[in-house]
Amino acid sequence: MSDRRQLANRTNASKSTGPITENGKATASANSLRHGILSDRLFLENEDPAEFQQLQIDLQSSLAPVGAIELTLVERIAIAIWRQKRLVAAETASLNLNLDQRSIAKGVNSELDRSYSELAISEDDLQPYDTEQEHWCRSVIDEIDNLSDISLEAIQESAPLVLLQLKVEAEEDQEEPATYLEEHPGGVVSFISELHQWCQKQIDTAEERPALVALAKKVEARRMVLPRPTLEPLTRYQTTLDNQLYKALKALREAQEWRLKSIESHTAEIGKSATEAV
Repeated sequence: MSDRRQLANRTNASKSTGPITENGKATASANSLRHGILSDRLFLENEDPAEFQQLQIDLQSSLAPVGAIELTLVERIAIAIWRQKRLVAAETASLNLNLDQRSIAKGVNSELDRSYSELAISEDDLQPYDTEQEHWCRSVIDEIDNLSDISLEAIQESAPLVLLQLKVEAEEDQEEPATYLEEHPGGVVSFISELHQWCQKQIDTAEERPALVALAKKVEARRMVLPRPTLEPLTRYQTTLDNQLYKALKALREAQEWRLKSIESHTAEIGKSATEAV
């Protein structure tokens, strides 16, 4: 190679910054593996080849393979462990889906036979009810029940919470309370009736909520175990991986024993030849 070509090669090499894309980086991260004949197509898009590389390094350190055969067997062990890790992730993901609050709400609706009813609950209905809201509603109903008559004057005189609610709704329409009640369909009587009904509904919801929360916890506990259609294939796959791991470990042990016996036999032959020579 000419001096000019050598200089050009060195110049071009100095400009290289290594892989830029994620795929290029992932490929380069596995370059230092001592052996990788089996793992070329092992990784999913969301998996980090560097983690598998570290697993192989740790296994090679503890199992001390020598030669291509033993290195390949260690790689088989690493692949079996890697897939078992993936299996655990799959099981966890399945359980998380089962324990999703929307899914739990569907389970509660099924238990209560409300799945296709106007009374069907949502995931929000499985949260503890706001005790302050419940207390406010009970106080409002007490005020309404104790009114001497259904009029704005009676509300102003003896129902401060009802009056505050009236002012809030009137302000939203940018009106005075009296004007708001005059324009309200049914007037003050309808306003009071609607407020009473709304508060009673909130109280009923608050009283029902503990039972719903308790039922949701039972549904959640039952879903901590995967259903049979999901569990059976995972269990079969786990058995397959266990067999693969056991066979790879057994094959590695036999290969190492064979190698050590070969070394001992070869050493013994050398010793015998030396003794005969003497």
